[in-house]
Amino acid sequence: MSKDLAPVRVPIQIRFADVDMARHVHNAVYLHWFEAARMALLKQFIPEDHDWKAQGLILARNEVDYRMPVQLSDTIEAEAWCSAVGNKSFDLSYRIRRVSGERPRVCAEGRSVMVCFDYTRQITIALPGTWRNALEQG
Repeated sequence: MSKDLAPVRVPIQIRFADVDMARHVHNAVYLHWFEAARMALLKQFIPEDHDWKAQGLILARNEVDYRMPVQLSDTIEAEAWCSAVGNKSFDLSYRIRRVSGERPRVCAEGRSVMVCFDYTRQITIALPGTWRNALEQG
């Protein structure tokens, strides 16, 4: 577990099934890419043996701002970082970036709100101290 929570960058493989009839990646696919980056970020401070059935996270909000289409032949990466920390929740921000070609560009940006939740008691809970420490250092 890292003491310094760094933004993560995850290479993304674009699948043929991701592309719609307009010949660009369908809008819903971006949320899967955000999730891949989110999981890589969470792995930096949540132990692999964490019991997600007892205490975990609820995805309370997703936002996507589309900047330019992604094509099947593009080489892209998803980036995630913590952008805000509250008492029971935290925000993660995302960027989908084209990294190939003459002009690498931001294709999409987004944000999600993650709420800490006790699945045993079915209530929201305070952000665990170790998580808070990691997120605030990011």
